[in-house]
Amino acid sequence: MTRRRLLLVALLAAVTCAGGLTPVAASSTATATTVGFTFVPPVISIAPGDSLQLTNSDLVPHNLHSAPDGSLFHSPDVAPGTTAPVADVESLPAGQYPFYCTIHPWMQGVLDVGTLPGLPTLPPVVLPDTGALPVGGAVVTPTSLVAHDGSMYVASYATGVVSQMSILPGGLLGPPTPYASGFTNPLGITFDPADGTLFVADSHPSATPGRTTDGRVWAVDPGGATKAVVIDGLPNGRHNTNGMEVHGARLFIANGNSTDNGGPDSPGGPGDVPDRSGALLSVPVDARGLTSVSPEVVVEATGMRNVYDVAFRPGTDEAWMTMNGPDTFDPFGEDLLLKADVAGAAPDFGFPGCIYGRDGQGAVTAIDNDQIDRSCGTHQTPEQLLGLHVSADGLVFHGGYIYIAEFGNFFGNEVVGHRVVRVPVGSDGVSGPPQDVIVGAAPLDVTATDDGVYIADFATGQITLLRTSLL
Repeated sequence: MTRRRLLLVALLAAVTCAGGLTPVAASSTATATTVGFTFVPPVISIAPGDSLQLTNSDLVPHNLHSAPDGSLFHSPDVAPGTTAPVADVESLPAGQYPFYCTIHPWMQGVLDVGTLPGLPTLPPVVLPDTGALPVGGAVVTPTSLVAHDGSMYVASYATGVVSQMSILPGGLLGPPTPYASGFTNPLGITFDPADGTLFVADSHPSATPGRTTDGRVWAVDPGGATKAVVIDGLPNGRHNTNGMEVHGARLFIANGNSTDNGGPDSPGGPGDVPDRSGALLSVPVDARGLTSVSPEVVVEATGMRNVYDVAFRPGTDEAWMTMNGPDTFDPFGEDLLLKADVAGAAPDFGFPGCIYGRDGQGAVTAIDNDQIDRSCGTHQTPEQLLGLHVSADGLVFHGGYIYIAEFGNFFGNEVVGHRVVRVPVGSDGVSGPPQDVIVGAAPLDVTATDDGVYIADFATGQITLLRTSLL
């Protein structure tokens, strides 16, 4: 399964025509939605005799077939932005039925007919004394959030809108109002604190044969009225152009990779572009109209898979990044926390040649990927292993810790992630093992203010404030 993880990397409940979220069990026609190469919700609850439809919110076709062969129910291939019925669902007896996409087999879910009382959810389970408080919501599929000049800004994957919410006394958030729109599937936002320019990481269909999408970064003028392209043509596809941060008059961009394992996904297909895919790139904050090969583009770190977000340790040139490990190398391929000193030479973290995991005693170890001739002994090692398939996505520094949103997985025999963890980081830049902070649902990004850490949950649209002073 691709994790975004964003990207992607995503959970989207059934979206009404008004853009809100409604339980599918209340209607005679339930909706499964594909977002970020994921079925959402992952478990769909219907009554016997109800029907099912598939809505495709991705940029490529998907379908929905009963496992293993589609003999019980199936949909046609559904084009991007369209909806189609799933045939033969109405005749199913009570029970639970696994389904998947035959085009992208890692996309899986379960159709529950008459055995659950309603749509199953993953309500937040707050660990003792964390002081978590829901403070805002009604933002469909939030992918990224950032505080700036007294407001919270939140990007929506499904609507392509960046909304503004006033930060009220006590850290509460006012209702969202549109600030900038017209994006395809925004996954990252950040501000230039010097002049109030908003940067939005987006993706769009690629003109490169065999490649699904290219990344594009927009600069939105203060007030949100006008926007211009900063850079376009960033090679991705399997993953996307994700989180960003401004540091030292440069915009740092986490760009995902085009394939799952670093080579072509199919014979003759395009592979990754090694120094642009799975890389941390930077451009001047005032640059406009660049391409991925423009001389203004600096490669800050390479050898990553789906590098999802970047955050600088305050007062330093240390760029810390979250990376999703490959899907097909269990028990190796852990998600990673990485560190690069952007004042020095660009480090190579080894992907796709080197895959991380743990040995039988739990010690960190690595294997050489036999498909890619590259030695594990020549690259920079990760700071922390975060777990297999936890989908480590957004991160932020706050109070001597890095807080990391783990979107989680919905496949295999064990559901993992679905929590926020924090990693202690000392004044010398040395980190410790991750600690659970809040468990549940599908957190995709985090940001921080003096009030604490805000968490955006992709599944519910809820924004939660973690009052870190109580930890």
